Amino acid sequence: MAPLPRVKCYFDVVCPNSWITIQALTSHNSLFERVDFEPVCDFKIGILHNAAIWNQRRKVHNSRLWKSKKEVPQPEPDVDDGILKKIDERGKKLMGCERVEAPVDWRNTYKLAVSRGSVIPQLFLTSIRERYPDLYEPAIHHLGKRLWEQRLPVHYGCHMSSVSRELGIPFSTAEDIVARLSSPENRSILHKNCKEAVDFKLTEAPGLILTSEDGETVKIESINEIFDESQSILSRFSGNPSVRIEMSANRL
Repeated sequence: MAPLPRVKCYFDVVCPNSWITIQALTSHNSLFERVDFEPVCDFKIGILHNAAIWNQRRKVHNSRLWKSKKEVPQPEPDVDDGILKKIDERGKKLMGCERVEAPVDWRNTYKLAVSRGSVIPQLFLTSIRERYPDLYEPAIHHLGKRLWEQRLPVHYGCHMSSVSRELGIPFSTAEDIVARLSSPENRSILHKNCKEAVDFKLTEAPGLILTSEDGETVKIESINEIFDESQSILSRFSGNPSVRIEMSANRL
């Protein structure tokens, strides 16, 4: 029997489609050898993606009009109805809609989360992964449920302090984690994850990378091709185990 593929999920916990994708992957984890969840910031991916495009054009045209990456302005996150509509239309195509419901009142929850302009949740998960790897996936689900099901805030250090204690982390350690959330080490890891996602040609979260043993690539445009036609995808792996599938997940 051919080995099952491994999958990386680049996710932003404050993105509703990432939360749906996390649940879908978790409920279908028997399809994969391993699922690795990589925390990213959706807007950071967009900024890096645009900066890469601008830098490429600058190099090609050698024009003074194109600014270097360091000079590219980083716009404040702004959620308008167009973005929400796009998220909604794509998410309706998301696999597992029969099993995974969209978060209740996700539009308002998402607007509030983005308006905070905070990367504290992503930095928290990055820190937990480094210091408490056994609690990493429980922390992802705990944060997701807190934000999308209980509709409780996750934007500040005090919220992460509460989450840490709810995960069973001792008080003194929890406070130390919170105090170091914005450390250069955590920010460097988060930036590395975002850059890695952009290097895979992903432009937004969630993004999935399926990998087999040898590393050849096939790009899949829709997450439905993984789950709705999972048997045909797996048969490709059994027929040719040297395949890696790149995919931008359909959105909410």
